[in-house]
Amino acid sequence: MKVHCLLLSFLLLGRVFAQGQDPTSGITVAKGFQLDRIYEVPNTQGSWVAVTRDDKGNLICSDQYGQLYRVTPGAALKVEPLGLKISGAHGLLWHQGTLFIVVNEDAPKSGVWTAKAKPDGGYEDPVQLKAFKGQGEHGPHQMVPSPDGKWIYVVAGNFTEVPQIDGSMQARVWKEDQLLPRVTDPRGHDPNQMAPGGWIARFKPDGTSWELYASGLRNTYDIAFNNRGDLFGYDSDMEWDFGTPWYRPTRLCEILPGGEYGWRNGSGKWPVEYEDSFNSVIDFGPGSPTGVVAGRGAKFPAKYQQALYLLDWTFATVRAIHLEPSGSGYKAVSEEFITGKGLPFTDAVIGADGAMYVLTGGRKTGSALWRVTYTGSESTSPVRIEPAADPLAKLKEVVEKPTPAAIDGLWQRLGSTERAERFLARTALEKLPVASWAPRLDSEKDAWRVIDASIGLARVSTTEDRARVLGALDRLAWESLTPVQKTNWLRACGLEFARGGQPTPDETKAILAKVNKAFPSGDELVDRELCRLLCYLQAPGIVGRTLTAMDLAGPGKPPAWTELASRNSGYGKPILAMLQNLPSGQVLHYVYCLRAVKGPWAAGERERFFSWVDRLASNSGGSSYAGFVAALRKQALANATPEEQEKFDKPAAAGANPMANLPPVKGPGKDWSVDEVAALAAGGLTGRNKENGHNMFKAALCATCHSFNGEGGSVGPDLSTLGGRFTARDIADAIINPSAEVSDQFAFSTVTKKDGTSLFGRPLGEENGKLKLATNPFDPTQTTEVPKDEVVSVERSPASPMPGALINRLNPDELKDLLAFLTGAK
Repeated sequence: MKVHCLLLSFLLLGRVFAQGQDPTSGITVAKGFQLDRIYEVPNTQGSWVAVTRDDKGNLICSDQYGQLYRVTPGAALKVEPLGLKISGAHGLLWHQGTLFIVVNEDAPKSGVWTAKAKPDGGYEDPVQLKAFKGQGEHGPHQMVPSPDGKWIYVVAGNFTEVPQIDGSMQARVWKEDQLLPRVTDPRGHDPNQMAPGGWIARFKPDGTSWELYASGLRNTYDIAFNNRGDLFGYDSDMEWDFGTPWYRPTRLCEILPGGEYGWRNGSGKWPVEYEDSFNSVIDFGPGSPTGVVAGRGAKFPAKYQQALYLLDWTFATVRAIHLEPSGSGYKAVSEEFITGKGLPFTDAVIGADGAMYVLTGGRKTGSALWRVTYTGSESTSPVRIEPAADPLAKLKEVVEKPTPAAIDGLWQRLGSTERAERFLARTALEKLPVASWAPRLDSEKDAWRVIDASIGLARVSTTEDRARVLGALDRLAWESLTPVQKTNWLRACGLEFARGGQPTPDETKAILAKVNKAFPSGDELVDRELCRLLCYLQAPGIVGRTLTAMDLAGPGKPPAWTELASRNSGYGKPILAMLQNLPSGQVLHYVYCLRAVKGPWAAGERERFFSWVDRLASNSGGSSYAGFVAALRKQALANATPEEQEKFDKPAAAGANPMANLPPVKGPGKDWSVDEVAALAAGGLTGRNKENGHNMFKAALCATCHSFNGEGGSVGPDLSTLGGRFTARDIADAIINPSAEVSDQFAFSTVTKKDGTSLFGRPLGEENGKLKLATNPFDPTQTTEVPKDEVVSVERSPASPMPGALINRLNPDELKDLLAFLTGAK
């Protein structure tokens, strides 16, 4: 199962539920609803992450790393192994007498499998329909049937290659489309993962007719159709980017046929305002998306039958999303349906009895099956689902199979005031021969048609059409454009240059004559794109104007999603504090742009620039924030003159010795076992010396890699809200056996060289033909470089970079103080 290791995610294992504890203690459920834990999954059955319902009302559940189980609900609940020789499933779907299975964790078998049901209740041997190349937290995930049952849709994360397919809803012309050099994640998470990113495909239930449906997602784990028949996905963020202008919060997206959602690695994510990237319906902020389920068939009040339910693993939240049609799209209201501690939600399904059945577990954490029922006084009569008039229905059909006969209609809809119409019309045109529609641009005067057709032409055409695109854009009066049109006018120019190469001197002169004086405009969104393009063109005076804009930018307004995020009762204090103290994304974006402007700069400009960089470096953000700022500084120096470099190139600070200045430990220690630590904690942690526990957090080197309430390192996961989710046994297991479960985001790799030697480290990307590795688990600034032509293989290591048994220096009292500090014991 994908478990999105965000700011508060942990490399921990174990059972969530303490003996004798009320399983619903500390859990809040929407008014009128009741939550019951009906089955605690024993260790021998693993940790459950996927669930579906068969035609007899049974639930079929998957252990993340093990086999499948059938659960017969009722007063005498029954659980039995399904007996299929298949394991590691992230997705399950019962459909038309067949069990469809998405295998993830068993790499050689990654893909979609089927097992047909037999009359005796058993199953035929599984058969693979389609092999995938991808596994793990960003691998292939879940499935959902279309409302008419004729298709099955499957979703995969951005570390999964698009398989061999028969067709595509979108023109398969995706590229990175970066006008300025990208800054890859300084912690090396995904520097080699390129477009198309996470994707959704569909296929017929018989395993034929595979079609790519949408792409550009990051790591959407699950999808669902609402009552109107539209598809939605709950997309994840990259929490390490928190505080940067390219950070994208977790979000609910309507998935259009041919949809592109703009994920690119590192700083390369496209702004949501770009016309060639469809926007979200609602943003949530930090989170860990898992299951999505529609409320159809639930014995709930009407509005809850029509809701979509989104599950969040880290923040122990199930949101009910109430959608209301708005134009050709939707408005959404988010309600916290279930919140609490110790509930790593993974998947849900509506049962035959009208209850919602919800799984908790994943990553070998304690797992359970829960039932949500409505006990209030409102009517639970089934909502009659009237076929809703979809204003985009015909257009979506055209996107699937466009023909030249549709061009007149598509061209008209390029000028729509509805973004979804423009998006679909352009997507359909891109699949048709360019010569059949591009000439229309020569006489077009409507702003949206010119902009969207130019974007489409830049994506699918050759440099032969550059003059047509730039000429059409030049005919538009800049002053008459709306801010979002100006943003996309600039995007169209940028796409033409990103795909077709550097502009000629005459092209540069014409563009500067049109927009150079427009910066700064006073509109934050427009100024971002103006600065991007003008820095790319090395516009005269752009440095001084941008520095002035930075001085006037102020602290910046919090993103719109912060208010909703701050109301999430599952968030811990460190996250809430960070939401109130985000650095100015506008200023950091200007630094991102200015680093591409070559020297020499005017007197005093470099001083002002690096003063801003130093101020930004002192701000806080996600785990990669500081590394991004350092990378921008380095790249700015690379574009400076030798004289400027000599003046402003500060030597990198030497990595701190993690063993220096540690608090004293009294000892004597011992080789602690998990059972011994659990027994020690069972004796009680009340009244312990938490100040000494804080010192032991440092003495045991925990603080070198992990932060706690804003203090400590960022190499490993933040441990600030540890006590709300894990027991002392869990913590001991993670410390003593760190390699038992290693997240994709924190794993090291083994690099084998041609001479037979190998290196152990975290790949940070390639530069100048060399692979860069972070080799010290305590200090990510310590790196080594290996010539790429000397590398035979780079394979993820099963060994954790965290050394085991770091608590063995501590005596019983010191260890109890540490546990009290970590768990927040009173």
